[in-house]
Amino acid sequence: MKRLITTCLIFSFVLFGSIPCIAQSTEATSYYNQGIDFYNLNKIDDSIKSFKKAIEIDPKFYQAYYNLAKIQESYKYYNDAISTYEKLIEITPEDYESMYNFGSLLYKRGYLKKSLTYLDRIPNYSEYYEQAEKLIDIVEKRQVEVAQELKLKEEALKRSSLLETIQAPTGVAADKNGNIYIASFSQNAVYKITPQNIKTTFVGPANLSGPVGIAIDEDNNIYIANYTKGNIIKAEPDGKTSVLFLVKKPYCLNIDNINKKLLITEQEKNTVIKYDISN
Repeated sequence: MKRLITTCLIFSFVLFGSIPCIAQSTEATSYYNQGIDFYNLNKIDDSIKSFKKAIEIDPKFYQAYYNLAKIQESYKYYNDAISTYEKLIEITPEDYESMYNFGSLLYKRGYLKKSLTYLDRIPNYSEYYEQAEKLIDIVEKRQVEVAQELKLKEEALKRSSLLETIQAPTGVAADKNGNIYIASFSQNAVYKITPQNIKTTFVGPANLSGPVGIAIDEDNNIYIANYTKGNIIKAEPDGKTSVLFLVKKPYCLNIDNINKKLLITEQEKNTVIKYDISN
């Protein structure tokens, strides 16, 4: 940061031309210098207040806007920084350093189109032109990515819909008749949802404790990994249940219909079990 020791400055640029001498009031300059002192003492909020006070007294005080914008951006007051940069560039439209910094900030905050409107204003005689061109290329590529992501989301929305709200859902499977079964770990239940979207409790807490994985065979028998109780439950299509066998922390289930095997992952022993379901 640069301390003001005079009340009149000429801002000379390496760029084409210069900005005329702007006279700051002694009071505005005093607040500006105070802002620098507070900044050097790491009193950021007080520094910001001082720069704002300098701007309030002199709304054309370019240096105060510049320092204020840099501090706001550095300390993640992003919305404030955006407003300050806009005013700063309005006052000094040939400050291409600030224009580049603003375009970069807008890009990082996701304002891609607005970022380009500022980066595109940096002329080829500016020392920031090459940096701006590189950033423009990055922003334009990101715009393409965002458009693709949006298209995928729209396609996903067209293809998906909310089936049901279930607390702590874990396993899910569908039978040949289009019924869907969903395990709820916290409610110790497996719910059945018909093609007409009618929800019933298929297997309840009397038989389950922490159900996780679900699998359904060709005869619509349902197998449930009863995690907390450490067993595999078989539920027939009419809802009749039985304990198939004991497993230490069963988790995922799948059925090998060709070989008539139930596949179970056993977490406690880090094993995968094959269980014959041919009978």
